[in-house]
Amino acid sequence: MTIEAHRDIPAVRRLTALDTAQALLRSARGRSYTEDQAFDELLDASMRFHVDIVDLCEALTDLATGPGTVQGLRRTVHGHRRAHTVAAELWGPLLDRRTAPAEN
Repeated sequence: MTIEAHRDIPAVRRLTALDTAQALLRSARGRSYTEDQAFDELLDASMRFHVDIVDLCEALTDLATGPGTVQGLRRTVHGHRRAHTVAAELWGPLLDRRTAPAEN
C-alpha cells in the first residue's frame, strides 16, 4: 500500500486530523497547555455544537493554514460548513493573536 493510499484510510484520516488540531491548540495556547487539555477542548466543542470532531479538527487546520492554501480550499469545498463556522468562532481570535505582528 502506498503512503497516499494509506492516508485515505478513514481511521488514519481521523488520527491525523486530531493530532494536527491538538498541535495547533497547544502551540496557540502555550507550553503549559497539554495534549489532554487540547483533546478535551476539541471534544467539548464537538459535543457542545453537535459537530463531528474530525470535521472540527479539519476546520481548525483550515483556519490555521489560511483559505489561500490548496489544502484549505479542498476541505472548505468538501468539508462540513458548520464545523468551519464553529472553528472560526471558537479559535479564530486565538489564531489571529498568534499570527499578529507585535505592536511597539
